[in-house]
Amino acid sequence: MSLFIVSCAASILAGLAIYATKPLHIRYTAKGHFGSALQSSHDFPTPRLGGVAILVGVLAGVFLLDDQARQLGFWMLISSIPVFLGGLGEDIGFDIKPTQRLVASLISAALAGMLLGYWVPYIDFPGLRLLTSVSLISVIITIIVSGGICHAVNLLDGLNGLSICWAICAAIAMAVMALSVNDMAVFRLLILLIGASIGILVSNFPLGKIFLGDAGACTLGHVLAWMALLLMNRHPEISPLALLLIFVWPITDMLLSMLRRKKSGRPIGQPDRLHFHKMVMRVLEIKFFTRARRNLTNPLGTLIILPMATVPMVLAIEFKTQTGAAFIAFCGFVALFVVTYSWALRRAGQPVHRKSRKLNQP
Repeated sequence: MSLFIVSCAASILAGLAIYATKPLHIRYTAKGHFGSALQSSHDFPTPRLGGVAILVGVLAGVFLLDDQARQLGFWMLISSIPVFLGGLGEDIGFDIKPTQRLVASLISAALAGMLLGYWVPYIDFPGLRLLTSVSLISVIITIIVSGGICHAVNLLDGLNGLSICWAICAAIAMAVMALSVNDMAVFRLLILLIGASIGILVSNFPLGKIFLGDAGACTLGHVLAWMALLLMNRHPEISPLALLLIFVWPITDMLLSMLRRKKSGRPIGQPDRLHFHKMVMRVLEIKFFTRARRNLTNPLGTLIILPMATVPMVLAIEFKTQTGAAFIAFCGFVALFVVTYSWALRRAGQPVHRKSRKLNQP
């Protein structure tokens, strides 16, 4: 409990300090981030340093860990440096291209594998047996999957609290798994992460006083991916596909966005307003509110999406030792995501409420 309290309190205080110095962030790091980005769902200048607050929370609690957990925690922190700095550069105003941030996440993945000594293990499942039985291929798969999850969690960071709440729920699911196999080192690391994430959540949801930023979202993705890799390597009875089920929502959203951009002839890394969470907010604007009420539609979109994104995590816990059931559930949720997204896309294609158009006229 003290681990959670310390990390949460430190993150809250760091968030308050960031918000208190908001004018400095706006003055020196705005670079057109605030409200002008294509995918932005906000209208006012806001600091994007939530990742720094999470880092402060983690650093405050890491020294309270036992020796084994502390060692794992330090390796995790060191491996996170490239992906964190790549995102932070973008957050504070440098023009860090998406490909450069992707490379940083791949470097972090390779570094984590070398420091922790773990890669994707052998998976006894049709289509995966041969791939994961070859060491070099296993290393490549690990680096690609880890980097992909970083990017996927970052894409999820489009509404107040969405990516942070998703990350907290994912960490809780893995903490339950770790506790069920008596892995107290991984369990304590996850509690540390949960505390630091909840600490910044109070500044991000529902009002969006501080944004998580690329550093925060990408680093959360990196750490969660490697928490899953730790569990599947340290406990072979836990199915890798069950752990993958935890990530089904951001992974599907990312792959669908890449396919969508590829079909339209645009670069797959180019941002747009067609992610699932954007469609949900758009439907809320059309059916119930207006664009002028984004202070309501933004957090409400998060509350609508979270149950859909967390149900797979519950099943991941239930199917943690059942690879076949986890695979069926994964495919089912991918299909459900696509169907629901298609429905939302059709609804969001309708013209916005007349009152909304009037309010947005110059």
